Amino acid sequence: MLNHSVRWTAAAVLLVFGTLGGPVRAQSSSEPAVKAGFVYNFAKFTEWPPGALASTQISVCLLGADPLGAVQGLLEGRPLQGRSVTVRRNVRGDDLKSCTLVFVTDVDERRQADALRTLRGLPVLTVGDADGFVDAGGMIGLLVADDRIQFEVNLDAAQRAGLRINSQLLRLARTVKGHPL
Repeated sequence: MLNHSVRWTAAAVLLVFGTLGGPVRAQSSSEPAVKAGFVYNFAKFTEWPPGALASTQISVCLLGADPLGAVQGLLEGRPLQGRSVTVRRNVRGDDLKSCTLVFVTDVDERRQADALRTLRGLPVLTVGDADGFVDAGGMIGLLVADDRIQFEVNLDAAQRAGLRINSQLLRLARTVKGHPL
């Protein structure tokens, strides 16, 4: 359970980015729900290269656990960039290439490294909550620091993939690694 400071920070971030609607308010005190809100807003404030979002759906793929089903429960069917979000679980190997966003959580280092290697340079936003995720080549890493959920951005990894992360999001990041365009 998150303490008061983490809840306040999460609420502030959701207000800045826009809320997900009723379900988030009801579950905002759970860390998985807060992380799901961050994932949604990361996608909301990312621009993919032309043609990368050709379908009618944004596919959020989970590599690892989805505690309490928070990601799937809060994101499935939500509108995002004129499309509907679908959540796919236990996606592995080359199937990761068909995702719009991959959320890596609760996996071993080898599995994380394999996924990041598979996705390197592809227009797939990678988000993870393991220590050192952005140092390992991930684009956005969630972490709990100073009793708050915060995030780091690896701008070089995003640029290699042709993704542009909104400057509003970059200003809220704890750390931005790499150089802006």
